[in-house]
Amino acid sequence: MKKISFLLSFVLISIVLIGCQPQAELERLEKITIYKMEKGSGKLVIEEPDTIEMITEAISKAKKQPGIVDMADPQFKIVHGKETYFLWISEKSGTIMNAEDTHTIYSLNDYTIKQVNALLN
Repeated sequence: MKKISFLLSFVLISIVLIGCQPQAELERLEKITIYKMEKGSGKLVIEEPDTIEMITEAISKAKKQPGIVDMADPQFKIVHGKETYFLWISEKSGTIMNAEDTHTIYSLNDYTIKQVNALLN
């Protein structure tokens, strides 16, 4: 009887833990859309898995910057799954901001800046 109780408890706990997994880990991102923010500008839809992974890593590896944020209008808007980011980029610097948290910016590293510039140019 104890074995059955243990087994049922184990199965129930397993189901609960699997159900609590974040959706981001369960779903694979299929596309990213990048909008150029100038009037009349188009958009770039990215569906290639390696490029999606590169952009995802660029966002996740960006370093949070301290201080108060006062930014110019963004050059690009990136729709990354359910998240939206603003991007400012030049040859030597890159900054992103989550559209839901406009009080915090993140800096891209040099390697990522080169990759993103190559994609956008």
